[in-house]
Amino acid sequence: MDWMDRERNFWIVGGDLRQRALARLLREDGHTVHIAALEGEGLVAEPLGPGLALAHCVILPLPVTRRGEILHTPLSREEVTLPQLLDWLEPGQVLCGGMVAPQAAAAAQARGLRLLDYYAREECMVANAVPTEEAVGPKPYRERMVTSR
Repeated sequence: MDWMDRERNFWIVGGDLRQRALARLLREDGHTVHIAALEGEGLVAEPLGPGLALAHCVILPLPVTRRGEILHTPLSREEVTLPQLLDWLEPGQVLCGGMVAPQAAAAAQARGLRLLDYYAREECMVANAVPTEEAVGPKPYRERMVTSR
């Protein structure tokens, strides 16, 4: 049996519409998904806690942090710092985040965590450029995109 055929335990902490979509897709694939500092579309956020130590993977936002150690959580009223999150994790756990700041990478490494920067992958950067342009492009462009779909 391939590892992808087995249920995995994911935590998604912070983020935007991309993380919401990822949570939905992972659940549709039969995985256990916990959400923190990410709200809307029926997602029920959980507080950070001991359950994080059981995660096969903790998925962080793009970018991971804003304003120093504060996680990027635009869809939540909750403010979470990177140290608050890391305190619940065990050495060897996998974290995936985008545009990881050097200080965040150093903090994860100091705790023995495996931090992967998914935005360092070229296909992620290219795929992310299209929705980002649609979302922030000039208003006439956005209107054409919406009406042409």
